[in-house]
Amino acid sequence: MFIQIHMLQSMPPGNLNRDETGQPKKCLFGGVTRGRISSQCLKRNIRHSLEFKTEFGDALASRTQYLPQMVADELKKDSTLGVPEDELDELMVAIAGKFKKEKRGGDTETEPGESGDSDASSVEGLGKTSQLVFFPQPFARKVAELTANLRKRHENAYRRFMGRKYPKADKEALDVEIRKFVQEASTASKTLTVDIGLFGRMTTSDLVVNVEAACQVAHAISTHETLIESDYFTAMDDRKAEYATTQTERAGAGFIGSGETETFFSSAVYYKYLNLDIDALRQHLPSMSAKEAARVAGVLVRAAALATPSGKQNSFAAHAVPELILVEAAKAKRPLSYANAFLQPVEGGAGRNLMTESAGALQKYMDSVAAAFAPADIKRMVLAVGPASVKLGGASSFESLDKLVDSVVKTVTELQKAG
Repeated sequence: MFIQIHMLQSMPPGNLNRDETGQPKKCLFGGVTRGRISSQCLKRNIRHSLEFKTEFGDALASRTQYLPQMVADELKKDSTLGVPEDELDELMVAIAGKFKKEKRGGDTETEPGESGDSDASSVEGLGKTSQLVFFPQPFARKVAELTANLRKRHENAYRRFMGRKYPKADKEALDVEIRKFVQEASTASKTLTVDIGLFGRMTTSDLVVNVEAACQVAHAISTHETLIESDYFTAMDDRKAEYATTQTERAGAGFIGSGETETFFSSAVYYKYLNLDIDALRQHLPSMSAKEAARVAGVLVRAAALATPSGKQNSFAAHAVPELILVEAAKAKRPLSYANAFLQPVEGGAGRNLMTESAGALQKYMDSVAAAFAPADIKRMVLAVGPASVKLGGASSFESLDKLVDSVVKTVTELQKAG
């Protein structure tokens, strides 16, 4: 059971997702520069969306470097676990040491500069892992309990794990105990939340199992060539007229920015694509029913439509909604992005609306290339409004997001029953 979500969304001037130079992210596609919003940015905003919080509440995970500190907090909070407070610093270093520094290029939500580079033995890095780890709050409690159990059942193994002195003759026996502790933690980490099941998890530690994402999210790209513009910051002095003593002093702004305070921005019509393997999600979460899986699919569609990146929003308020949302559902897992509909960049200009042109290009691509590869049982549902109003591949049309989501939930439920 597989669903795919395609969107066209026009974003007004803003800097939603910037690179290391402070400019809006971009890429080359079809020989021209396109605006881009990274998949990491989109996934994070979906995970933290109001829609996810409303539907899943506390049953969501956190991506953080502070697992060792959270374990220590659990041990400090519960004295019955029997780990003295003066051992917690050493314990945090030991847990952090089980995580190797994360290499670039992994399929995670980590943005450049976001991956931890801390030394667990330093004062600043105490209580932090060298990489971001994705886990639910109960996992920290479980690791705390397992650590306390290791200390109770085999103190020398606990000492070796902590890096303290221990009887050298017992090294192999102690390592067996430590491996048992690590395996128990790894087993506990297999209890997943919806967001981990959807977006996956990659670590370099035996304490936490890797999870292949059930949901793939593409980088959003503009359907047309984009230009990056810039502005510099100025600020007026509200009391200058009252206190300035000369005409020259009264003139102009109170502050004029320089190159260091320059703000970059762009605007674009973006094509967004994501897909969800319902079967993979249910394998990650074995207790999930077909009805619950269908509900997750609906929440994902709604969150993807309404979640907006937060970059520079106080300066630009670049909030907009997609004018076209196409959802495809089929039993066959046959992922197909329609980004190549825009390989030839669409063009605006006098009397030409970029959204209308983009919707037309998508329609043409679906009637040709996509039609040749679509599964026989594919069901399409579309919300296409305003300048994006087009008929797409025999899709059922809906006039509101609520009705589209309801149809997605119903369709996914029926296809799962049929399968």
